[in-house]
Amino acid sequence: MKIIRFGLISLLSLFAIITAISLFIPSQVRISRAINMNAEAGTVLNEISDLNKWKNWYPGFDTLTITPVTLKDGNLTEARVSSTLASIVITEKKADEVIAQFNSGSNRSVTSGWKVITYNSSDSLTVQWYLDFRLRWYPWEKFLSITYDKMYGGQMELGLNNLKKNVER
Repeated sequence: MKIIRFGLISLLSLFAIITAISLFIPSQVRISRAINMNAEAGTVLNEISDLNKWKNWYPGFDTLTITPVTLKDGNLTEARVSSTLASIVITEKKADEVIAQFNSGSNRSVTSGWKVITYNSSDSLTVQWYLDFRLRWYPWEKFLSITYDKMYGGQMELGLNNLKKNVER
């Protein structure tokens, strides 16, 4: 009985320590990549704000089954992906930024944004792509967020390079 009680107290103590350490990890994580392009801001924003055009540059998007949901100004702004449980919605389109919401079957969503930064004395611009993750207090979620940069960063770089190729043609 003492061994079982000792084991149970040890596991609870270990969980409490790991949870306490995980509380030092931020609850919001942003992953960001940027690339310079020789293109017009309107062309880049048009490519990003229409989900139909994502298959030309967004990694893996061409292999998904897309069901259109909402068209706005001739652009596809909301779609269901491969199932009715996942969706992508262009939530905001500003003069220099496009923001999309990725919703999965659970109540977890990821905000993705593309910001176009123009320079007065240059013929190029910078496109910054960011992903915002909101985390719960769960230790496994917080510790997993440390790997998000490795998990998503390479795909973001590939997507930006594909976008650059498309708009510079």
